[in-house]
Amino acid sequence: MSSQATPPAIHRSLPPELSRFSALTILVDPPTVASPAADARTLALLRRARDLGVTSFDVAGASNPERAERILARAFPEPDPRIGAVIGRSVDSLSHAMNSDDAPPTPKDLPGALAMSIGQSRRRLAPVAVGAVEWTPGAGEDAPTLPTLGNDTATGSGPSEPLWILRLLPASQSLPDLGRKVNLFSGAFSILDGNLGSWFEAAAPPSGAFLVARDPFSEGRLDGSRFAVRTGPGGPASPPVDVRRLHREFDPVLRLGFLTAGRRRTLAQAALQFALHWSWVATVVVPLPEPERFDEIFGFGSTPALSPDELEQIRRLK
Repeated sequence: MSSQATPPAIHRSLPPELSRFSALTILVDPPTVASPAADARTLALLRRARDLGVTSFDVAGASNPERAERILARAFPEPDPRIGAVIGRSVDSLSHAMNSDDAPPTPKDLPGALAMSIGQSRRRLAPVAVGAVEWTPGAGEDAPTLPTLGNDTATGSGPSEPLWILRLLPASQSLPDLGRKVNLFSGAFSILDGNLGSWFEAAAPPSGAFLVARDPFSEGRLDGSRFAVRTGPGGPASPPVDVRRLHREFDPVLRLGFLTAGRRRTLAQAALQFALHWSWVATVVVPLPEPERFDEIFGFGSTPALSPDELEQIRRLK
């Protein structure tokens, strides 16, 4: 992954360890079962994203990560050292990979289970490299930490070793101290869900805390995809629309109309401008856009940056 592919209008200053991330990271999440034509379409869209500067691709958030890894390998069959994948691991996923009937791996067994599991992903992804591993801690962990496989692997300091990312759970109360030069976390961050911002502002560089920002469109409310689901034709078993719930979900979106005044930018473009405004955001994970939305999503950097007044208005809406 390389920051050199970042669109010219987006200027970021990241430590060298994070230069493997492009400004946008594309979530690779193909259907579990798809026709050859559907797969061919996905492959073409992934290559188009690469042509537009994307070098980091996420399979950690895929519903079927193994299939997503294979699709990514098919999209980029020629070695390209600038491209890398973000894979996900947890104690539960390792237990399932070993044998779903077995007990979770003990701390003593964890390094071996991790090494085996990451090796499997490397084989599925080849020639695409594993650029980062996102570790999701167990819900009951009081002080979540990253596993350790050895100095190079744990820190990403080796030339071919992955970075490690700690997933922040909704119940998290603060940023754990990972004791590293670069502390990399992931979690939901958007105009409508900016709670993590206060943590990172308090721990901003040079402290070395950075965020892989997930869900920048707030479950589809900021890019319109949630509306498409809500307003689509429902089957006979579809429940009736809960108007009060719709108000709770979309009234905050309507209050953001000032961000699109004069058609300077779409709300989705404003959401990306917001996420990448902060110096502690390493990359923003977005779904693979539909073909008709490529210009909008990848062209966000050519729209006006959010002004101090707009950022203040967003802050006051919290």
